[in-house]
Amino acid sequence: MTIQLAKKITTNTPKVKKPKVRQTYKDIIVAPINHTEKPLYVASFFSGVGGFDKGAKRAGFQTLIQSDWWEVAGKSFELNIPSDENSMQPEYLNSEGIFLAGKSEGDITKLNFNIIQKHIADHLGVNIKKGDLDVIIGGPPCQGYSKSNTNKKESDPRNELIFDLLRIIDETKPKVALIEQVPTLVTCEFQEMWALIRLRLNCLKDYTWDYQVMNAKNYGSRQSRERLIIMLVRRDLGVSPSFPKPQEPDLSKVSVHTLLPHVYHHSPGQFMDGIKYSRENVFCTMTATGSEYLYGLDGKRWKATIKERLVLAELEGLRLNGISFTDSKRLIGNMVQVSFAEALFNHIKWHILRV
Repeated sequence: MTIQLAKKITTNTPKVKKPKVRQTYKDIIVAPINHTEKPLYVASFFSGVGGFDKGAKRAGFQTLIQSDWWEVAGKSFELNIPSDENSMQPEYLNSEGIFLAGKSEGDITKLNFNIIQKHIADHLGVNIKKGDLDVIIGGPPCQGYSKSNTNKKESDPRNELIFDLLRIIDETKPKVALIEQVPTLVTCEFQEMWALIRLRLNCLKDYTWDYQVMNAKNYGSRQSRERLIIMLVRRDLGVSPSFPKPQEPDLSKVSVHTLLPHVYHHSPGQFMDGIKYSRENVFCTMTATGSEYLYGLDGKRWKATIKERLVLAELEGLRLNGISFTDSKRLIGNMVQVSFAEALFNHIKWHILRV
Protein backbone atom coordinates (compact mmCIF):
# COMPACT_ATOMS: atom_id res chain seq x y z
CA MET A 1 0.00 0.00 0.00
CA THR A 2 1.31 3.40 -1.01
CA ILE A 3 0.84 6.23 1.42
CA GLN A 4 0.70 9.61 -0.19
CA LEU A 5 2.01 12.41 2.05
CA ALA A 6 0.08 15.63 2.00
CA LYS A 7 2.02 18.51 0.55
CA LYS A 8 2.75 21.38 2.89
CA ILE A 9 0.72 24.30 1.72
CA THR A 10 2.59 27.60 1.81
CA THR A 11 1.23 31.06 1.17
CA ASN A 12 2.99 34.17 0.03
CA THR A 13 0.73 36.53 1.93
CA PRO A 14 2.74 39.72 2.50
CA LYS A 15 3.26 40.88 6.04
CA VAL A 16 1.16 43.88 6.86
CA LYS A 17 3.20 46.68 8.35
CA LYS A 18 1.64 48.30 11.34
CA PRO A 19 1.13 52.00 10.77
CA LYS A 20 3.35 54.26 12.81
CA VAL A 21 1.44 55.91 15.58
CA ARG A 22 2.05 59.66 15.52
CA GLN A 23 1.94 61.43 18.83
CA THR A 24 -1.23 63.48 18.85
CA TYR A 25 -0.95 67.19 19.51
CA LYS A 26 -3.00 70.30 19.13
CA ASP A 27 -2.24 72.65 16.26
CA ILE A 28 -3.35 75.71 18.23
CA ILE A 29 -2.89 75.76 22.00
CA VAL A 30 -4.25 78.64 24.06
CA ALA A 31 -3.31 79.61 27.62
CA PRO A 32 -4.81 82.54 29.53
CA ILE A 33 -2.84 85.80 29.65
CA ASN A 34 -2.70 88.32 32.46
CA HIS A 35 -3.90 91.63 31.04
CA THR A 36 -1.79 94.40 32.50
CA GLU A 37 -2.38 98.15 32.51
CA LYS A 38 0.52 98.89 30.15
CA PRO A 39 1.39 95.60 28.46
CA LEU A 40 4.60 95.15 26.50
CA TYR A 41 3.66 92.68 23.80
CA VAL A 42 5.91 90.10 22.15
CA ALA A 43 5.52 87.67 19.22
CA SER A 44 7.87 84.70 19.06
CA PHE A 45 8.96 82.42 16.21
CA PHE A 46 11.03 79.20 16.25
CA SER A 47 10.03 79.25 19.92
CA GLY A 48 11.03 75.75 21.02
CA VAL A 49 10.76 75.37 24.78
CA GLY A 50 10.45 79.16 25.07
CA GLY A 51 13.66 80.29 26.76
CA PHE A 52 13.48 83.64 24.98
CA ASP A 53 9.86 84.09 26.08
CA LYS A 54 10.53 83.07 29.68
CA GLY A 55 13.27 85.69 29.92
CA ALA A 56 10.94 88.27 28.38
CA LYS A 57 8.30 87.43 30.96
CA ARG A 58 10.75 87.95 33.82
CA ALA A 59 11.53 91.39 32.38
CA GLY A 60 7.85 92.35 32.38
CA PHE A 61 6.91 91.53 28.76
CA GLN A 62 4.04 89.32 27.66
CA THR A 63 4.29 86.96 24.70
CA LEU A 64 0.96 86.89 22.88
CA ILE A 65 1.86 84.28 20.29
CA GLN A 66 4.57 81.65 19.81
CA SER A 67 5.15 79.24 16.96
CA ASP A 68 7.27 76.25 16.02
CA TRP A 69 6.76 73.63 13.34
CA TRP A 70 8.06 70.94 15.73
CA GLU A 71 4.95 69.68 17.49
CA VAL A 72 6.93 68.60 20.58
CA ALA A 73 7.56 72.29 21.32
CA GLY A 74 3.79 72.81 21.36
CA LYS A 75 3.40 69.83 23.67
CA SER A 76 5.85 71.34 26.17
CA PHE A 77 3.85 74.59 26.06
CA GLU A 78 0.62 72.68 26.71
CA LEU A 79 2.12 70.77 29.65
CA ASN A 80 2.95 74.04 31.40
CA ILE A 81 -0.39 75.81 31.15
CA PRO A 82 -1.20 76.80 34.77
CA SER A 83 -3.34 74.30 36.65
CA ASP A 84 -3.69 72.92 40.17
CA GLU A 85 -1.05 70.29 39.34
CA ASN A 86 1.75 72.71 38.38
CA SER A 87 0.76 75.83 40.29
CA MET A 88 3.86 75.54 42.50
CA GLN A 89 6.36 76.00 39.67
CA PRO A 90 8.00 79.43 39.16
CA GLU A 91 5.64 81.92 37.53
CA TYR A 92 7.90 82.55 34.55
CA LEU A 93 7.62 78.86 33.58
CA ASN A 94 3.83 79.05 33.21
CA SER A 95 2.68 79.16 29.58
CA GLU A 96 0.71 82.19 28.38
CA GLY A 97 -0.87 83.19 25.07
CA ILE A 98 -1.16 81.17 21.87
CA PHE A 99 1.17 78.47 20.55
CA LEU A 100 0.97 77.52 16.86
CA ALA A 101 2.44 74.02 16.63
CA GLY A 102 3.33 71.67 13.81
CA LYS A 103 3.68 72.06 10.07
CA SER A 104 0.05 73.03 9.49
CA GLU A 105 0.04 76.03 11.86
CA GLY A 106 3.60 76.63 13.09
CA ASP A 107 5.44 76.79 9.77
CA ILE A 108 6.76 80.34 9.48
CA THR A 109 6.70 80.18 5.67
CA LYS A 110 2.87 80.02 5.90
CA LEU A 111 2.48 82.83 8.43
CA ASN A 112 1.90 86.53 7.83
CA PHE A 113 0.69 89.54 9.80
CA ASN A 114 -2.99 89.02 8.94
CA ILE A 115 -2.93 85.43 10.25
CA ILE A 116 -1.10 86.46 13.41
CA GLN A 117 -3.48 89.38 13.98
CA LYS A 118 -6.54 87.13 13.58
CA HIS A 119 -5.25 84.46 15.97
CA ILE A 120 -4.54 87.05 18.66
CA ALA A 121 -7.98 88.65 18.26
CA ASP A 122 -9.91 85.36 18.07
CA HIS A 123 -8.19 83.52 20.92
CA LEU A 124 -7.08 86.27 23.30
CA GLY A 125 -9.45 89.13 22.53
CA VAL A 126 -6.54 91.49 21.92
CA ASN A 127 -6.68 93.67 18.82
CA ILE A 128 -3.30 94.66 17.43
CA LYS A 129 -2.46 96.79 14.42
CA LYS A 130 0.77 96.99 12.49
CA GLY A 131 3.32 98.66 14.72
CA ASP A 132 1.63 97.69 18.01
CA LEU A 133 3.93 94.82 18.95
CA ASP A 134 6.85 95.91 21.10
CA VAL A 135 9.23 93.10 20.20
CA ILE A 136 9.45 90.21 17.76
CA ILE A 137 11.93 87.46 18.64
CA GLY A 138 13.19 84.41 16.82
CA GLY A 139 16.07 81.97 16.62
CA PRO A 140 15.91 80.29 13.19
CA PRO A 141 17.42 76.77 12.95
CA CYS A 142 21.20 76.95 13.33
CA GLN A 143 22.17 73.42 12.23
CA GLY A 144 23.39 74.71 8.88
CA TYR A 145 25.92 76.95 10.66
CA SER A 146 26.64 75.12 13.91
CA LYS A 147 30.20 73.97 14.61
CA SER A 148 28.74 70.86 16.25
CA ASN A 149 27.27 69.78 12.89
CA THR A 150 29.95 68.05 10.82
CA ASN A 151 27.65 68.28 7.77
CA LYS A 152 26.96 72.01 8.01
CA LYS A 153 26.78 73.82 4.70
CA GLU A 154 25.71 77.17 3.32
CA SER A 155 23.12 75.56 1.03
CA ASP A 156 21.18 73.95 3.90
CA PRO A 157 17.52 74.94 3.19
CA ARG A 158 16.97 75.71 6.87
CA ASN A 159 19.39 78.61 6.50
CA GLU A 160 16.80 80.38 4.35
CA LEU A 161 14.21 80.58 7.14
CA ILE A 162 15.78 83.74 8.56
CA PHE A 163 14.44 85.57 5.49
CA ASP A 164 10.88 84.57 6.43
CA LEU A 165 11.47 85.99 9.88
CA LEU A 166 12.68 89.25 8.32
CA ARG A 167 9.59 89.25 6.07
CA ILE A 168 7.29 89.00 9.10
CA ILE A 169 9.22 91.75 10.88
CA ASP A 170 8.75 93.98 7.82
CA GLU A 171 5.02 93.16 7.61
CA THR A 172 4.29 93.49 11.33
CA LYS A 173 6.46 96.56 12.06
CA PRO A 174 7.33 95.87 15.73
CA LYS A 175 9.23 98.54 17.62
CA VAL A 176 12.18 96.17 18.15
CA ALA A 177 13.21 92.75 16.83
CA LEU A 178 15.81 90.29 18.11
CA ILE A 179 17.26 87.49 16.00
CA GLU A 180 19.43 84.84 17.66
CA GLN A 181 21.96 82.73 15.78
CA VAL A 182 25.26 80.90 16.26
CA PRO A 183 28.39 83.11 15.88
CA THR A 184 29.77 81.06 12.98
CA LEU A 185 27.26 82.84 10.72
CA VAL A 186 29.50 85.93 10.70
CA THR A 187 32.72 84.04 9.93
CA CYS A 188 34.35 83.78 6.52
CA GLU A 189 32.98 80.25 6.17
CA PHE A 190 29.49 81.68 5.59
CA GLN A 191 30.36 85.07 4.15
CA GLU A 192 27.98 84.72 1.19
CA MET A 193 24.97 83.97 3.41
CA TRP A 194 25.93 86.73 5.85
CA ALA A 195 26.21 89.16 2.93
CA LEU A 196 22.68 88.21 1.77
CA ILE A 197 21.29 88.67 5.28
CA ARG A 198 22.93 92.09 5.62
CA LEU A 199 21.54 93.09 2.22
CA ARG A 200 18.04 92.12 3.33
CA LEU A 201 18.47 93.94 6.65
CA ASN A 202 19.56 97.08 4.83
CA CYS A 203 16.44 96.87 2.64
CA LEU A 204 14.20 97.24 5.72
CA LYS A 205 14.00 101.01 5.40
CA ASP A 206 11.95 101.45 8.58
CA TYR A 207 14.72 99.99 10.73
CA THR A 208 18.28 100.50 11.85
CA TRP A 209 20.17 97.40 12.93
CA ASP A 210 23.33 96.19 14.58
CA TYR A 211 24.73 92.90 15.83
CA GLN A 212 26.93 91.58 18.59
CA VAL A 213 28.40 88.22 19.61
CA MET A 214 27.48 87.76 23.27
CA ASN A 215 28.14 85.07 25.85
CA ALA A 216 25.16 84.12 28.04
CA LYS A 217 27.44 83.54 31.05
CA ASN A 218 28.12 87.30 31.18
CA TYR A 219 24.42 88.04 31.71
CA GLY A 220 23.58 85.83 34.69
CA SER A 221 23.10 82.55 32.83
CA ARG A 222 24.34 79.14 33.95
CA GLN A 223 26.10 78.20 30.72
CA SER A 224 29.01 79.54 28.72
CA ARG A 225 27.11 79.93 25.47
CA GLU A 226 28.15 82.35 22.74
CA ARG A 227 25.42 83.64 20.49
CA LEU A 228 25.06 86.16 17.70
CA ILE A 229 22.28 88.66 18.45
CA ILE A 230 20.94 90.90 15.70
CA MET A 231 18.84 93.82 16.95
CA LEU A 232 16.53 95.89 14.76
CA VAL A 233 15.04 99.16 16.06
CA ARG A 234 12.29 101.07 14.27
CA ARG A 235 13.58 104.45 13.09
CA ASP A 236 10.68 106.48 14.48
CA LEU A 237 11.82 105.61 18.01
CA GLY A 238 14.84 107.83 17.44
CA VAL A 239 17.15 105.37 19.23
CA SER A 240 20.00 103.29 17.85
CA PRO A 241 20.34 99.56 18.58
CA SER A 242 22.48 98.83 21.64
CA PHE A 243 23.26 95.91 23.90
CA PRO A 244 23.61 95.32 27.64
CA LYS A 245 27.16 95.40 28.99
CA PRO A 246 28.73 92.07 30.00
CA GLN A 247 29.47 91.24 33.63
CA GLU A 248 31.68 88.59 35.20
CA PRO A 249 29.65 85.54 36.35
CA ASP A 250 28.86 85.36 40.06
CA LEU A 251 30.11 81.81 40.66
CA SER A 252 28.57 81.74 44.13
CA LYS A 253 25.23 81.61 42.29
CA VAL A 254 25.88 79.99 38.90
CA SER A 255 28.84 77.59 39.16
CA VAL A 256 27.97 73.99 38.32
CA HIS A 257 28.90 72.81 41.83
CA THR A 258 26.70 75.48 43.43
CA LEU A 259 23.74 74.33 41.35
CA LEU A 260 24.52 70.59 41.50
CA PRO A 261 26.64 69.93 44.63
CA HIS A 262 27.24 66.28 43.65
CA VAL A 263 29.06 67.38 40.46
CA TYR A 264 32.79 68.14 40.84
CA HIS A 265 33.90 68.28 37.20
CA HIS A 266 32.24 68.50 33.80
CA SER A 267 33.24 68.34 30.16
CA PRO A 268 31.57 69.26 26.87
CA GLY A 269 32.20 65.88 25.24
CA GLN A 270 32.01 66.45 21.50
CA PHE A 271 34.01 69.70 21.48
CA MET A 272 36.89 68.08 23.41
CA ASP A 273 37.63 71.25 25.38
CA GLY A 274 38.83 69.26 28.39
CA ILE A 275 37.48 68.60 31.84
CA LYS A 276 36.65 71.69 33.92
CA TYR A 277 36.49 72.09 37.69
CA SER A 278 32.83 72.69 38.54
CA ARG A 279 33.46 75.01 41.50
CA GLU A 280 35.23 77.51 39.24
CA ASN A 281 33.08 77.41 36.10
CA VAL A 282 29.59 77.74 34.78
CA PHE A 283 28.42 74.84 32.63
CA CYS A 284 29.64 74.50 29.06
CA THR A 285 27.37 75.02 26.06
CA MET A 286 24.64 72.41 26.37
CA THR A 287 23.88 70.77 23.03
CA ALA A 288 20.73 69.23 21.61
CA THR A 289 22.53 65.88 21.36
CA GLY A 290 23.54 65.86 25.02
CA SER A 291 27.23 65.12 24.52
CA GLU A 292 28.30 66.65 27.85
CA TYR A 293 29.57 64.65 30.84
CA LEU A 294 29.29 65.22 34.58
CA TYR A 295 31.82 63.79 37.06
CA GLY A 296 31.40 62.88 40.72
CA LEU A 297 33.90 63.05 43.58
CA ASP A 298 34.96 59.47 42.78
CA GLY A 299 35.85 60.44 39.19
CA LYS A 300 33.00 58.44 37.64
CA ARG A 301 31.22 60.18 34.78
CA TRP A 302 27.68 60.12 33.49
CA LYS A 303 25.44 61.92 31.01
CA ALA A 304 23.26 64.54 32.68
CA THR A 305 19.70 63.53 33.48
CA ILE A 306 16.80 65.69 32.30
CA LYS A 307 16.38 66.95 35.86
CA GLU A 308 20.04 68.04 35.93
CA ARG A 309 19.73 69.60 32.48
CA LEU A 310 16.71 71.62 33.59
CA VAL A 311 18.71 73.02 36.52
CA LEU A 312 21.65 73.94 34.27
CA ALA A 313 19.21 75.66 31.88
CA GLU A 314 17.38 77.58 34.64
CA LEU A 315 14.20 75.59 34.02
CA GLU A 316 13.88 73.59 37.24
CA GLY A 317 10.21 72.81 37.75
CA LEU A 318 9.33 72.78 34.03
CA ARG A 319 7.01 69.92 33.18
CA LEU A 320 8.08 67.62 30.33
CA ASN A 321 6.00 64.59 31.29
CA GLY A 322 5.54 62.17 28.39
CA ILE A 323 8.16 63.85 26.17
CA SER A 324 10.95 61.44 25.30
CA PHE A 325 14.48 61.79 26.69
CA THR A 326 15.81 62.54 23.19
CA ASP A 327 13.21 65.23 22.50
CA SER A 328 13.66 66.74 25.96
CA LYS A 329 17.42 67.02 25.37
CA ARG A 330 16.74 68.73 22.07
CA LEU A 331 14.29 71.20 23.60
CA ILE A 332 16.69 72.15 26.41
CA GLY A 333 19.83 72.12 24.25
CA ASN A 334 18.46 74.46 21.58
CA MET A 335 16.99 77.14 23.84
CA VAL A 336 18.05 80.73 24.47
CA GLN A 337 19.18 80.99 28.10
CA VAL A 338 16.56 82.59 30.35
CA SER A 339 18.73 85.13 32.23
CA PHE A 340 20.43 86.13 28.98
CA ALA A 341 17.03 86.81 27.40
CA GLU A 342 15.93 88.70 30.52
CA ALA A 343 19.01 90.95 30.31
CA LEU A 344 18.29 91.71 26.64
CA PHE A 345 14.66 92.54 27.35
CA ASN A 346 15.46 94.70 30.37
CA HIS A 347 17.91 96.64 28.19
CA ILE A 348 15.25 97.06 25.50
CA LYS A 349 12.70 98.24 28.07
CA TRP A 350 14.97 100.82 29.70
CA HIS A 351 17.22 101.98 26.87
CA ILE A 352 15.27 101.41 23.65
CA LEU A 353 11.58 101.67 24.53
CA ARG A 354 12.33 103.85 27.57
CA VAL A 355 9.27 102.80 29.53
